[in-house]
Amino acid sequence: MFAGKKGSVFTLIGLYILTIPFFNGLNVTAYDNSQILGHFGESTTVFTYSIYIPIFVMLAFMPLGLKLGKQIKVRTMILSASFLSIIFNTASLYAGTIEWFTFWRSLLAIVSVIGIFASMVPILLKYNPAFNMALLYGILQFIQKGSQHLYQYFGAHFTSFYNWTFGIYFLNINFLVCIILAWYFYKADVAPMKTNFQFDWRGWIIMILFFTVILFLSAEGQSRNWFNDPKITLAVALLLIILGIYLIHARFTRDPIIDPHVYAYKNVVIGAFLMFYIGVMNGTGSVVTGYMTNVLGFDSVSGARAHLALLIGLCISIPLSTWLLYKRTYLATIWIIGFSCYGLYHIILFFRFYPGIDSSDFFLPLIFKGLGMGFLFPISLLYISEGVPPKLSASRMMSGIIAQAIFAGLLGSAILGTFVSNLNLQHKTGLSQQLTQVNVLAQKQLASAKRNFLFIGLSEAEAQKKAEKSLSNKTAQASILLAYKDIYLVMSAVCFLPVFIILLFKLWRRPLRRVELEPIPI
Repeated sequence: MFAGKKGSVFTLIGLYILTIPFFNGLNVTAYDNSQILGHFGESTTVFTYSIYIPIFVMLAFMPLGLKLGKQIKVRTMILSASFLSIIFNTASLYAGTIEWFTFWRSLLAIVSVIGIFASMVPILLKYNPAFNMALLYGILQFIQKGSQHLYQYFGAHFTSFYNWTFGIYFLNINFLVCIILAWYFYKADVAPMKTNFQFDWRGWIIMILFFTVILFLSAEGQSRNWFNDPKITLAVALLLIILGIYLIHARFTRDPIIDPHVYAYKNVVIGAFLMFYIGVMNGTGSVVTGYMTNVLGFDSVSGARAHLALLIGLCISIPLSTWLLYKRTYLATIWIIGFSCYGLYHIILFFRFYPGIDSSDFFLPLIFKGLGMGFLFPISLLYISEGVPPKLSASRMMSGIIAQAIFAGLLGSAILGTFVSNLNLQHKTGLSQQLTQVNVLAQKQLASAKRNFLFIGLSEAEAQKKAEKSLSNKTAQASILLAYKDIYLVMSAVCFLPVFIILLFKLWRRPLRRVELEPIPI
């Protein structure tokens, strides 16, 4: 069915390489948002929708993609996904409006889901159960997380040659490589995992409505000042109504997308919460990106290059955590190491939020973040899958996705942005109130700036105005740095809290139990 001897390293590498472009269909433009925003000239809110919609489309399509991935012949599916990815990716280059750009990117997200499942089928058949599930999960996480940052760097690097379109062309080359690899590795065109097709269409529509409301909250919650706007209150109430409708639907449906019976497994409930918790800890990365861009003035290439330090941590931690899981090390050991690494990442950056630092100052904390990701992501995906029967695979998958990607990642980033904005405003107000005649240091800085402007030939009034603006800018920079420090100090405590709980209550002093489900492609 597939080329190469069973278990051969060459075949293994080739099949894993096939998954990479589909995991990264939306990653190559991650650092080029300012260029794309300038290209279309839309408002920030509209552009936020254009970023979020393809992500929500990808996540919403996953249950259907999982079903289709088992019904369609594998060779046909992988080749079709590759060809369609090139078409949709290229079409986004010629989009005249941001609406069409978002439409083509959403279609690319859909076929990426199909491509992910199509490329995983031969891996599951060829190396499971011959491969230990911990190894399978670990390798996929290594490829997914590692390639994510590489693609973001390459996308920013190619963009620096000309503009954001070069990143799109780079991705097309990757899909062409997929086609070549598919022609070689996929010899027979069969559907080895095909079953009777049955899909919960009504539940899927309800889930899409649920995601649509969260999309609105994520994109406009901060700009509408959350519950001060009645539309936000209405949206939250609508979420609760949709959730109630889905529970009634699931009660009378034979095979719902998310079967409530999956929560009878304690590890699914705890695992979903831990995935949410990890997503919250990981989400503070947007603060670092904003710090690099808005305060330090890094360009997209410098920011992407600095984040490559994550790869060092990932290259150490994922193989090590996978080996520990394979050797049946106690889960508590891996949890403690992972949460501690995230805590060190936050506390180190807390002490490095000051103006004028170099990109090398991010090296050590980002390595610790990569270590934390490598220890926590594989174990969280495995833990939530422990003992869950295959018929509840989709329910377990969507529980993890909604907890980590939807609530913690997308909605959480909007809430985090609100906290940063509010803290910034509080600090700016407090600092501004100190700029009085009594503050000798502030008056000296004002007088020094005024003399400089007078020296270059400005009038008395213009020099005074420029000096006051310069002092105000310094106050604004200091206030945003204080806001960042507040967030990271709190998050460092949040990261270390699970360590104390695990040690205090002696949790997870056992190895990983049996896992029969395919990896979650988050």
